[in-house]
Amino acid sequence: MRLALLYAESARIETLASALEVAGHHVHRYIDPRVLFREAQRESFDLFLLEWDARDARNTLRVLHSGPGMDCSVVFFNCRNDEGALAEVLGSGADDFIVGPVGVREVVARVGAILRRRNPRLFGSTNFLDMPPYRFDMTSKAILVGGTPVALTDKEFELALFLFRNLGRTLSRGHLLEAVWGSALLAVSRTVDTHVSRIRRKLGLRPETGFRLSAAYGNGYRLERIVDDWSIETPGIRRQDCGIAGAAGRVSPGE
Repeated sequence: MRLALLYAESARIETLASALEVAGHHVHRYIDPRVLFREAQRESFDLFLLEWDARDARNTLRVLHSGPGMDCSVVFFNCRNDEGALAEVLGSGADDFIVGPVGVREVVARVGAILRRRNPRLFGSTNFLDMPPYRFDMTSKAILVGGTPVALTDKEFELALFLFRNLGRTLSRGHLLEAVWGSALLAVSRTVDTHVSRIRRKLGLRPETGFRLSAAYGNGYRLERIVDDWSIETPGIRRQDCGIAGAAGRVSPGE
């Protein structure tokens, strides 16, 4: 998962960030909240982990929820045991708080619990993801559309799966690059745009199939479900006319 960590003490931020990375997260480190706020306006994250500052907590939530990460989790740590202030920040949109001083292991465990609760599609134990007419088989990296196999490269499959698992969320290009390619260093390239174009065409991600994959905020993409029940046909449109590019079998892995 992609985390933004704000910690005023530079000597301690590495200890906490390293523990979160060992747990499998991509951690972006911030000491200056102004830098975090700037990046939060163009980048998406799964969770913001912020050192407590009671004076600015509500404004922080307002800024973070106004960007692409508006639907992500926000957790404050090293909080004072102030019931009124903590109740106010929870009421303003925070997901959790951790009264400090707190140990690294507890922070990592609480972050994991919140992410599992907020993102059940990403942590399910099943090998299949069903969103009719689409069915993903994680074991064989195969996808069926209305029962027909569609050939995708490995990266196309991983990108499509990540988008479906994050249905309804705006995801920045950097976020997609980290999740699928393991690094956001390719953000200046057309890698994401090219792969999005391919899976949109191959999977027929258009309103006729009940889903729409579109650019959002000028720097990312959003996959939305626009038909709740695939069994309800769109007037004048048959499923076989949706233009889904299907081909049995797999193709060789791509970029």
